[in-house]
Amino acid sequence: MYFADGNGANLTQEAYVASSNMVSCIIPVSVTTTAVYFNKTNENKDKIVFTHDDKTTTSGHRCKDIAKAIAEVANANPHMDNLIDMVDLDNSIYYGNLSFVTALTITLNL
Repeated sequence: MYFADGNGANLTQEAYVASSNMVSCIIPVSVTTTAVYFNKTNENKDKIVFTHDDKTTTSGHRCKDIAKAIAEVANANPHMDNLIDMVDLDNSIYYGNLSFVTALTITLNL
């Protein structure tokens, strides 16, 4: 899975690639942010925070939509042998219906 924050993907923490089996958890942080944690080791996890619109009072938190998209890619992965653009804000590429994502913050636990 490929993620880019819209800043050119030429510096550390501007882009991130992970296999779907690295996803540790997906949690709502606020009504407009969702965090996805990726296992590097048992102690170290990288994090991507998605900024998105607030749909909590109408259709539910966007955490569910993000989790569904990641699960779909994870389940399709044995049948696909390529890199999937999940959210690429550099090129305005979104997997499925993830176009509601307006910003990404990538935090590496190096």
